[in-house]
Amino acid sequence: MSKNSKIFVCNSCSYESLKWMGQCPNCKEWNTFDETDASIGVEEIGGSELKLKHLKDVSDEALERISTGFNEFDRVLGGGLVPSGVVLISGEPGIGKSTLLMQVIAASSSSLYVSAEESLQQVALRGKRLKLSNYEGLQILSGFEVGSIIRKIKETNPQVVVIDSIQTVYSEEVRGLPGGIAQIKAVSSKLIKFAKEHGVILFLVGQVTKEGAVAGPKLLEHLVDIVLELQGDQKMDFRILRCLKNRFGPTNEIGVFEMTEEGMQEVSNPSLYFLENKEKQPVGVCPGVIREGDRLMLIEMQALSSKTFFPLPKRVAEGVSRTRLEVLAAIIAKYTKFDLYDKDVYLNIAGGLKASEPLLDLPAVLAIISSVVGKSLPDNMIAFGEISLTGQIRVNKRAVQMEKECKRLGYSTFRQKFPQISHVGQLGLVFK
Repeated sequence: MSKNSKIFVCNSCSYESLKWMGQCPNCKEWNTFDETDASIGVEEIGGSELKLKHLKDVSDEALERISTGFNEFDRVLGGGLVPSGVVLISGEPGIGKSTLLMQVIAASSSSLYVSAEESLQQVALRGKRLKLSNYEGLQILSGFEVGSIIRKIKETNPQVVVIDSIQTVYSEEVRGLPGGIAQIKAVSSKLIKFAKEHGVILFLVGQVTKEGAVAGPKLLEHLVDIVLELQGDQKMDFRILRCLKNRFGPTNEIGVFEMTEEGMQEVSNPSLYFLENKEKQPVGVCPGVIREGDRLMLIEMQALSSKTFFPLPKRVAEGVSRTRLEVLAAIIAKYTKFDLYDKDVYLNIAGGLKASEPLLDLPAVLAIISSVVGKSLPDNMIAFGEISLTGQIRVNKRAVQMEKECKRLGYSTFRQKFPQISHVGQLGLVFK
């Protein structure tokens, strides 16, 4: 190692450079380089004897999983927690990360909650408000230095440990303030190594930046086994737990929760949460179907069109891609008799849900046309379908499963009511 072992690491993409640069050449972000020591963690690399095994000799039995007490949480994790598993959970401040984790560790007989942000009194008040089942037996610790935290974990020998949050924990062996590249790299490496060696289930709470990414280097996401993100609007009650990475299961599952005075409550049927029961369908509204993992959810697509007084009309989208809205608006103007060149178009998924399902194209188009003509769609009708640039309405193999779910909830599909329509140019027939 040379005398000058200092390097500069990009906070956004972990790109390394020998000198400081204003703009990262890899991710093109500005002012993201922090100085760190390239020798951090080198002395901790294991030197024990390694053992080789043939692939056929490795046991392929199912992992022993531990339930969190929440069916929705277990679904996202792939069936439950895995011993020695490291889980990183992130989300905006005040979204409910600490609340959810306190309820999760309450289901464990041996757990430790390490608070590096709040005082013990604040943690105790939250636990009392949540009416936890093991409120009196839950162990909590207020600590900031990683060495002392690890020593206390060894003494108590818990099954589950929560570190809230990883950006506020520091190591005395590393220079720099907590939350910096060097500190996060050293602290996370020590905690993860300890969890793997002692079979401890470790939860790391990660703060997020204003762009919504986990604060700190991307290395943190590479080191952990599972990356979870808690999404939702603080002004609304529902929360969505989404899996971004999972070494022990699928990554396309989501869990839906509702924030109440007593903490997070599971939402077993999200379709009833995102759909409002109305006697008559309002103008500019079309129900749709999205698929998250093995779960089908019915949502409500809302659209509003209004005359614009500017040369360039607005295209505003919430919950869906604005680029996709612009494409759909162009398709409507090209292949139908409905002119949108002098109209602002606003598109939204009710409830604040975000989705990238291609089969939401058809309900979005129907909702927009409904708002343009001022007529509502037929009652108890749900649409799903992908729209190509040629104006064709397409459905995939999931359509059969979606139709079954719609029938179970008492709805009829667009294809059943209007089987002759296969092109957006014919959608005007729906509103006659």
